[in-house]
Amino acid sequence: MSIGHWNTKEGILDILLRLVRVPSVTGTRGELRMEEEIVSILMELPYYQQHPEYIFKKAIKHDVLERKAVACLYKGNNEANRTIILLSHYDVVGVEDFGRLTSLAFSPIDYTRALEREELPEDAKEDLQSGEWIFGRGIMDMKAGLAAQMALISEVCQKEDLGYNLLLLATPDEERYSAGMFAGVELLDEIRSKYGLNYELTICSEPSFGAYPGDRSKYFYTGSVGKMLPLIYCIGTETHVGEPLEGLNAAWMASVYAERAELATVFLEQAQGERNPLPTTLKLTDLKESYDVQTPTSAYILLNILTLLQTPEEVMGKLKKIGQDSSEYIGERLEKTYQALGYEDGVSARKIVKPQVYTYWELYEKGLKEHGSAFRQAIEEHVKKLEQDLGANMGKLTAAIAGVISSYFKSLAPFYLIMLSPPYYPHVYLKDGERDERARAVVAGCIDKAKKDYNEEIGIISYFPGLSDVSYFRLRDRDKVAKVLEKEMPLYGEGYDIPLELIAGLDVPTVNIGPYGKDAHKRTERLHIPFSTEVLPALLKHAVYTY
Repeated sequence: MSIGHWNTKEGILDILLRLVRVPSVTGTRGELRMEEEIVSILMELPYYQQHPEYIFKKAIKHDVLERKAVACLYKGNNEANRTIILLSHYDVVGVEDFGRLTSLAFSPIDYTRALEREELPEDAKEDLQSGEWIFGRGIMDMKAGLAAQMALISEVCQKEDLGYNLLLLATPDEERYSAGMFAGVELLDEIRSKYGLNYELTICSEPSFGAYPGDRSKYFYTGSVGKMLPLIYCIGTETHVGEPLEGLNAAWMASVYAERAELATVFLEQAQGERNPLPTTLKLTDLKESYDVQTPTSAYILLNILTLLQTPEEVMGKLKKIGQDSSEYIGERLEKTYQALGYEDGVSARKIVKPQVYTYWELYEKGLKEHGSAFRQAIEEHVKKLEQDLGANMGKLTAAIAGVISSYFKSLAPFYLIMLSPPYYPHVYLKDGERDERARAVVAGCIDKAKKDYNEEIGIISYFPGLSDVSYFRLRDRDKVAKVLEKEMPLYGEGYDIPLELIAGLDVPTVNIGPYGKDAHKRTERLHIPFSTEVLPALLKHAVYTY
């Protein structure tokens, strides 16, 4: 281009289409191709041709695909080495939902044209007919944000008097376990040490999400929700289906717990005028592999819990209370059943066995006390074998570990075993202090400019609801968090290598200034072109030039 950079509507669209063209589905070799494409694009800039040492990669630990976080540094005229980080992820979710148009999922122009002949929801149909939207996998979440950030870098690289540095970080695996961000945290620490950088602000460019069903407003964010993924393992007592009262069905135990945990308001929080989404069940299954007339003896539940302020310790306490309530319900239900069947009180009292409730650490300590070091060694050996057999499916691996430790305590059945499966996302938000106030001012300035120059109304939300890698820029109460993860998440440090100490050491305020789109993770995923290629670039430029 004659102007020498890509920070124009046409330039951003060109980069965006190049990025989307690479099928960088999480957990596939497409992420490796995406990493190469990002570096290839950056190397087209004269600045990085002259300074290839300012492009960095960091491999994810123990990753069979050898995926890497990618970063590039622009060194400004800045003796204090003040630095703004631009954050994005380059992986996308799968395309099974695209049906017979799957082959076009990564070709936005062709896919958008093909949708003209498809039946679509009314909202998507209206957007398609307007000509202002482009459809495709990753077009919104979040390659538009990455394209805008790379375009900004291309323009900034032409300046010699910018009073601070810019560091762009792009990560894989965000859509799964955020292992790419763990490598990114290590890379940020290495670059900071090597160049003496002072990280003052992180700007992420995830897309805007609706605040409620049908909401089509635009938002910028000053933090992100946290996430915990509890796994509740249920051990029942077997019996023949012809004698159901002679045992306790693990599938029933799981369903009783799930019913009490689903949308449980005990987890509801309000902070900065906002509320967290309530818990929901991600998986509920028994572990019986074949048909016979024995009742299931084991089952498990995966719960999604999003947090604003709650600590892991508080969440574990509430989960245990739900287990105790579930146990009481089961006991009451059995007693009523015996009464309805006319059994004598003595018989019913002897038959009714309510489930006990343990956390993983409580059962582990019990095993050490009863079996000594042989128990620890046996568990460790089982875990290593399971890691080889199950690979990277950490939910299944956590459930398998629960099955191993539970096998030592058959005499305690029935019981609930409450533990944590990866991933863990800390909640982050702006606090008091000069850097955080300046971060607030950046967002406020962008919103004012959007209204004044583009007549765009943009709201501010404190917590990004869709989960984001910005969670790994801050960690409050590191020691308390680490204590719970060490005890209740068996994969912590055993394949799930979240660098809590480095995260706590970063302590960088984060904001999210991103594009506008709709239907992330759906076949109708789409991007609003005018806002995302004209308004957003101007706002990002305003943010970094006026910081």
